Amino acid sequence: MWWLLVMLSLSLVEGTPCEEARMRCAYRTGCGAALNNYMYLCNEVLSKPTSVCPKACEHALIALTSTEEGKELMNCQCEDEYCGEAKQRMEVCRPQVLRGAANATNSCRLSQLICLADAQCATALDYYNQLCRSVYRGRKCSNKCLNSIEILRKQEKAAALTVCRCDGNEDYDCPRMQNNLARLCFHKHLKNHTKNHESRYEEKLKKHHHQVVASAAETIPLAKILIIICLSLRVAYT
Repeated sequence: MWWLLVMLSLSLVEGTPCEEARMRCAYRTGCGAALNNYMYLCNEVLSKPTSVCPKACEHALIALTSTEEGKELMNCQCEDEYCGEAKQRMEVCRPQVLRGAANATNSCRLSQLICLADAQCATALDYYNQLCRSVYRGRKCSNKCLNSIEILRKQEKAAALTVCRCDGNEDYDCPRMQNNLARLCFHKHLKNHTKNHESRYEEKLKKHHHQVVASAAETIPLAKILIIICLSLRVAYT
């Protein structure tokens, strides 16, 4: 699996300059999206010392290292004093990232981020989201929706997405969508639409506005993030 290749690359590939690796990633559609997610979702870890790696940051790192350019960026050769600071701060995420990469199906949010980090998978997912809106609303499963599902299933980086589990961290009502898909598109009934999932999703909706405002207030300057990101990933895992 790709996560094993990540570990192998750390020991076999000589690091390229971090700035070069960062630019390669940034100009790749999939890796660039994963890099942006990392910069935003790992802001809490990058901005101040912490003993906890937020689940969102863990997922962003796993998605980033699922791409070839992301693996290269993680293995880059840094030549700046910021590397030491970044290493200390990002090291807290290392154990969770290694475990989480091997269990991507445990979270639909993680599976979604991995798909979005691949250009073809992201395109297929976008068509699926557009063409299957009536399924989310519980109305019908059109032929166009079924076709988009089949295309999505053919994407290598969507493998985990098709069998993932809802854990309440998604930005949509995941249990509802899974049950509607099973009922309307595949004529099945799922049992994972639990009250626990529903309550977690409803609670997340109530807190969403507050979290967005708080995140915006705490966001560190973009220039500082750009300095840290191009230096951090390799040392965080060496």
